[in-house]
Amino acid sequence: MAVTKVALVASLMACMLITYSYSTATLTCDQVTVWLTPCIPYAVMGGNVSSLCCQGVYSLNAAYKNGDDRRSACQCIKDRAALIPGIDYNRVNQVPVRCGTKCPYKVYPSTNCSAVK
Repeated sequence: MAVTKVALVASLMACMLITYSYSTATLTCDQVTVWLTPCIPYAVMGGNVSSLCCQGVYSLNAAYKNGDDRRSACQCIKDRAALIPGIDYNRVNQVPVRCGTKCPYKVYPSTNCSAVK
């Protein structure tokens, strides 16, 4: 009987941990920054989007596990982009398209990242 109770409690704890891991962001701003730093030259000066930039965009898209990940990445990009002199937000938002992929949000200084799904 005691073993059954321990097994039940262990099972419930495992379910709680799994549920918790799916409801919180797993991406860090540092990860997002590393992936997207190669995109800065295009965002500031234009020209061609580098293959390293596109690889970073693909990595970011592959890393999204839930809405919290998308919201935290959005906020990270928004905050870090604001620190880059001469950044062109229209170019920032063209990067996914130029890489042949999509982004679930547009980044501007006014973007409300908490509304990202």
